[in-house]
Amino acid sequence: MMTTAGFIVRIIFAVLLVFGIYNPSGYSYYDWLVGDLGHWTVKLFGASVLAFLLFIHAQATWRSMKLIGILLVLSVVSSFGWVLWDFGVIDLADPTTRSLGLLSTVAIVLGAGQSWSLVRYRLSGQVDSQNLIA
Repeated sequence: MMTTAGFIVRIIFAVLLVFGIYNPSGYSYYDWLVGDLGHWTVKLFGASVLAFLLFIHAQATWRSMKLIGILLVLSVVSSFGWVLWDFGVIDLADPTTRSLGLLSTVAIVLGAGQSWSLVRYRLSGQVDSQNLIA
């Protein structure tokens, strides 16, 4: 059964995954990979885990939302970013802001993709056989 807490947990996990791979603050897998020249076996293991998690998220997003759903979520998030820029809340001349916006968009798409089929079932009123009370 889909709850609001479950949706938020999925979004948070997607944010942690995307920002764990790269972020402009300097605390990410990418910065660890290029900054330290040792421990290649640990770095390879970390890359394998991150690639696996990203693949699972991307595959689930694609299977549940398809191209049209992904484009719709991208359009909503992009238009929200445009509104923020138009009202002067964010400055798109700053490369850090652009990077954070792009990473946040990817994380929101992945998080929404994880929850989309559950949201669709709840909105349509369909019931899963596992949720039936005998």
